[in-house]
Amino acid sequence: MTRVSLEDNNYLNVEVIGNLDLPKIIFSNSLGSDLRMWDPQVKAMKDKFCIIRYDKRGHGKSSPAKGPYSFDMLENDVIKIMDDLNVEKANFVGLSMGGMTSLGLALKHQNRFNKFVCCAARADMPPPLQEGWNQRIAIVNENDTKGVVNGSLERWFSEEFSKNPDNSDIINLSKDMITNTSKDGYIGSCEAIKKLDYLKDLSTINKDILYISGEKDMGAPAMAMEEMHHITPNSKYECISGAAHILNLECAEKVSNTILEFLN
Repeated sequence: MTRVSLEDNNYLNVEVIGNLDLPKIIFSNSLGSDLRMWDPQVKAMKDKFCIIRYDKRGHGKSSPAKGPYSFDMLENDVIKIMDDLNVEKANFVGLSMGGMTSLGLALKHQNRFNKFVCCAARADMPPPLQEGWNQRIAIVNENDTKGVVNGSLERWFSEEFSKNPDNSDIINLSKDMITNTSKDGYIGSCEAIKKLDYLKDLSTINKDILYISGEKDMGAPAMAMEEMHHITPNSKYECISGAAHILNLECAEKVSNTILEFLN
């Protein structure tokens, strides 16, 4: 693990696995999770790629930086990581808020990347959806991030997956990641998500990008992600049958294979 310094004595927790001479993949986590969410993909890809994963600002073992955050800020954090590691170019894989970050990087910093994978993410946040984020901010202000554990798990995984005792390790990991997210990190991120507004610009992306949705995802519906694909030149689209929001854990092997096929 290494620390990448940010402004105001804040820092990002970054992990590099493998030889930096190999092709690189940067993984970006969702709201309320940390770099551990990518464990299955690291296991599947570490022999072919140098893996760089990090705890998003205010999450995991990164410092609890006060918000509000913006996507400009979160995208610049990625560029700072790359600069500190002397990484000129990489592939980028993000899910949910990490997927939203991938869109901003594809729009503003495309010369630093080869291919993008955007999983389980919207490209905008219309006013009717913004109120849901205000409600979530209020819950975390009152009860800390433990107050959003149950609601998050209902969105993250299908009912069938959650009720299967074979998946208890993943459910317990998810609870741990959510409760270990700092209050400032969670609320700061919600403030950024409320202002998400990339849908109108997707037609200008000219890098290869793969959109992956979950069939049962309510937060980033498959229909919305398929529409993002139709708007974006040079894009591909895959819908993961039976999966909800955190599809890389619910259908780990399928998602890993889909990403590998695209990057290769």
